Amino acid sequence: MQIKKEKLAIIAGGGDLVLSTIKSCKTQNISFFLVGIEEFYNYAVIPPDVYLNLNNIGNIFSILYKEKIKYIIFIGRVKKPSLLKLRPNLKTIYYILLILLYYFRGDNALLSKIYNIFIRKGFKVLDVRKFLKKNIANNNNNNYKKFKKKITLDQITYYFNIAKRNGSLDKGQSVIVVKNKILLREDRKGTDNLIFRYKSLNRSDNFSLLVKICKPKQNIYIDLPTIGPKTIKNIFLSGIKGIIVEKNNSLIANPDETFKLIKKYNLFYYAV
Repeated sequence: MQIKKEKLAIIAGGGDLVLSTIKSCKTQNISFFLVGIEEFYNYAVIPPDVYLNLNNIGNIFSILYKEKIKYIIFIGRVKKPSLLKLRPNLKTIYYILLILLYYFRGDNALLSKIYNIFIRKGFKVLDVRKFLKKNIANNNNNNYKKFKKKITLDQITYYFNIAKRNGSLDKGQSVIVVKNKILLREDRKGTDNLIFRYKSLNRSDNFSLLVKICKPKQNIYIDLPTIGPKTIKNIFLSGIKGIIVEKNNSLIANPDETFKLIKKYNLFYYAV
């Protein structure tokens, strides 16, 4: 891999995939510079080379230039803050003004704008899946046969397609489906909140499912759909009966633990 001859910057938020990415780089002897987004980075045992908070995130380009960075990957969870709660420095104000027209649109529009700023600055943003091959969703763990009395393959395809159509509105990657209809849609508060909203309805549906997909025209370099043990625990506790994901375009944090929990809780899993 050509990247081995250059220094890579890992721009990291929160979540288990951050640690997986760091381990992958170390295994492949890839030199990296770790930037932790202070409000979200949660690995105290692996302190980043530099912390940046959202108020001074505009400093990132001068830092990357100083470190002679050419390649970048984005990994981890970062929630979009309220602009009214920020106290940005002058550099950050400048970049906020650049993205302001996109800030209140869908997440993909905003992230694509941020991606394009990095590209114009001369950086090459890499597909994180190249570093997380063991975390890419595939159909090896599909357990359809166990649930074929509950759902048909045609229904799975239909649920996948209606989630895609919903995703084309750029308002969320996830929906909860029941009896061939979308019951709830993910909003800006994310998938965990969507699952909580379902739980708060106190329903007793026979076979409700979470469908989490890559939105059409989604920028795959920044925000691939991700599930993990926490997702599975929340699904079980909410009363949702399983999950449908998109193979090759979704990531699974701690896959061994994730599929152990799916089996333990007797949940449906299918990667389309």
